[in-house]
Amino acid sequence: MNLKNCTGCGKLYVENPSGLCPECFEKEEKEELIITEYMRKVDKASMKQIHEETGVSERTIMRMMKKGRFVGNFEISYPCELCGAPITEGRLCNDCGMNILSQANKEKAKDEKKEAERQAALKRSGRMYTREKD
Repeated sequence: MNLKNCTGCGKLYVENPSGLCPECFEKEEKEELIITEYMRKVDKASMKQIHEETGVSERTIMRMMKKGRFVGNFEISYPCELCGAPITEGRLCNDCGMNILSQANKEKAKDEKKEAERQAALKRSGRMYTREKD
């Protein structure tokens, strides 16, 4: 029986899979119903719009999305972690993801070029040393 601090309110509680104390878990379930009812009306909304219309905090909405708590045919957008562009899945928009991938590929190419140059230098200086007999 482990004790943890609730990520919602900070109170001490007996650890459970939700990561929340019973009071916060109940509150989150009620907020989920509020959001679901709102989303049934609008189908598409940003996290900011949901917050403004329902009063549920953006932090709570994001936590619920990460846990996969929203089920339905609606789309919730939230900001990309790098540039702030609206996205509906993942942590980065396509442009930021491609930018990071491009940078990683450039670094990999630099490393491969350095290794090839090192190998070529070893081949050029490939001397053979022998011991002279007395």
